[in-house]
Amino acid sequence: MGAMRFNVLDLLLPKETKFFDYMNRHVGHLIEGCKVFNDLVRNIECLSEDEIKRKLVAIKDCETKGDETELRLLDELNLTFITPLDREDIHTLAINVDRALDILNSISRKIEIYNIRKVPANVCRFSSIILAIAEEAAALIKLLEEKKNLRQRVARMHALELEADELFHISMAELFDDNNHPIFIIKFKEVYEHLESVVDAIDYVGKVVRGIDVKQG
Repeated sequence: MGAMRFNVLDLLLPKETKFFDYMNRHVGHLIEGCKVFNDLVRNIECLSEDEIKRKLVAIKDCETKGDETELRLLDELNLTFITPLDREDIHTLAINVDRALDILNSISRKIEIYNIRKVPANVCRFSSIILAIAEEAAALIKLLEEKKNLRQRVARMHALELEADELFHISMAELFDDNNHPIFIIKFKEVYEHLESVVDAIDYVGKVVRGIDVKQG
């Protein structure tokens, strides 16, 4: 009887899977941007100027596509009466994925404006963490519809956020302890702060999903 009641309600109140489709697409743009960024900083010294420019354009393209997907998702949110998650949670997830993309593109812009052609090793370590936590977030969004193994993914994301936090403090200490030129310090202090902000934005996606999991039991 219980199963029959559930099926009847499921027919009356169908699940709005389009929101999960949009969220998966949105975080997919983030993954692609993180991959290009990771490849850029790891190989920047041996890339030609044209290759660097193409990668910077590709990151900007990911950010633009992310903006478009976010707008469509929010439009659907305003038009749909029944949503699979609380409207505020969907909105917050979209905002933080978009924020991560925006900051990643901002770092890329600084690479262009400051004509950075060599980066400290810790920038590459940060880019690896960013890609790893973005991939965890993408896996988490896919699992959100089924509500399975969410806490394990959230825990992994939090561990990566802690790793990034420690790396940030180490990076800042090295930046000021190595007798670096003041202009170098100014450039990379800003870069490190932005890198940490990307991780924080993606980690907040995990925190939102953890809240959803608690609310829905």
